[in-house]
Amino acid sequence: MPLTPEQKEHVVGLLEMDDKLEAVRYLKETMGVSAEHALMLAEKLEEEVEVNPLRERLQALKARGNNPGGNVGQLVGSIFMIAGGIMLVVVAYITVSNYQFSKRAIPVPGKVIAYDTYESDNDNGGSTTMYTPTFQYQYHGQAYTHKSSSSSSNQEFEINEPVDILVDPNDPNEILVDTFWEKYLLPFVLGFMGAMFSGLGYMAYRVMGKR
Repeated sequence: MPLTPEQKEHVVGLLEMDDKLEAVRYLKETMGVSAEHALMLAEKLEEEVEVNPLRERLQALKARGNNPGGNVGQLVGSIFMIAGGIMLVVVAYITVSNYQFSKRAIPVPGKVIAYDTYESDNDNGGSTTMYTPTFQYQYHGQAYTHKSSSSSSNQEFEINEPVDILVDPNDPNEILVDTFWEKYLLPFVLGFMGAMFSGLGYMAYRVMGKR
């Protein structure tokens, strides 16, 4: 007995949903044929309505839905790589800015006159005393003071220890202390963190994204 249009549409719907076993069972019960005959009819319907490409797409969507870890890995990896990239861009900007400042600045003698201190909390619940130096220098006969933007866990200079100061001739309050740590500590720290974030992000994107 042939299938009615409604019955055929039902079988086609089952095949499109990749439920071939249910389609065969439905054909077997509805038409009263053997399992082998029902399977042959189901395969014939597949060829007629060309559901194979659709089934492949459905299978790909199912596989993607069953692998949320890959999406999470790619998302986390992308965030880390973006954060690392931003840090590296900041490092490049600071490095270029310091270089340009050094080219136009005028060197003058200076000295360390004081330290400000504060307590920095540690991960283990303790604290570390941090020291922030204040420098004094003269430019065109006028005295200036400058508090450093960086701090360290030890006093890098002795009080009244001489240091070289680079002064902006257009604004004597803008200076750069001509020491390695004052010029390169922040770029070094940010560069290290940027490289670490970028590397971890790339690994998460490639490794976790495949799972």
